[in-house]
Amino acid sequence: MRSSPSPSPVVTSRPASAVPSPVRGRNLSATEAQQLVSSRVVSTLDALKRRDASALAALAHPTKGVRFTPYPFVSTAKDVVLMRSDLASAYTDATKRTWGITDGRGDPIVLTFADYTTRYVWSRDFLAAPRTSYNKPIGTGNSIDNTADIYPNAILFEAYDPGPVPAEETVRWQSLRLLFEQDAGAWYLVGVVHGEWTI
Repeated sequence: MRSSPSPSPVVTSRPASAVPSPVRGRNLSATEAQQLVSSRVVSTLDALKRRDASALAALAHPTKGVRFTPYPFVSTAKDVVLMRSDLASAYTDATKRTWGITDGRGDPIVLTFADYTTRYVWSRDFLAAPRTSYNKPIGTGNSIDNTADIYPNAILFEAYDPGPVPAEETVRWQSLRLLFEQDAGAWYLVGVVHGEWTI
C-alpha cells in the first residue's frame, strides 16, 4: 500500500499544439504524463480548493464532461456525470443527486454538489499532499479498482494523504485521483475519483 514519494506537480509551459494526437495516456511513462498534464493538474486542484465553479467548468472535457466517483470502483451506469454547463454553477446548485452508495454500509450518497465535494473530493488539502503520482495508483483498499479499465486512454494523477498520525495510515489515508483525456490536442478533466480506507 505504501509507495515511495513522487515529485509534486510541476507546471509545464509545453503548448497544447505540441501534443501529438492521438495519445493513449495510459501508455505514457510517469515523466511523460507529468509533462503533458501537470499544469492542468495544478489548475484543477486549485479550482477544487477554491470551489471555483467557472474554473472547474473550463477544465472539463467539452463533450464528455466529468464523472464523479466516491470510491475507486467506477460505475458508468450510476456515477454522476456533470457537463460544463452543470459545473459552471455547481457549488450554488441546491439539487441533491445520488452519487453512489457508501462502501461497507450501502447507504445512498444523496448530497448537493457542494456537500459531495466536501466529503468525497476535497476531503483533505490535496494541493499539499505529501505523495503524488502519474499513471500509477498509490492508495489501495478493499474496493475493486477498475479505473484503468474505464479510462484506458486517460492520464491519471493521484494525490495521496496518509493522514495526521503515521501509525494510523492504513485506516486514515485518503486520495484524490484526476483523470485527463485528450481532445483536439488539449487535455481535459474527465474523471474525479476519491479513495480512502473502507471496512
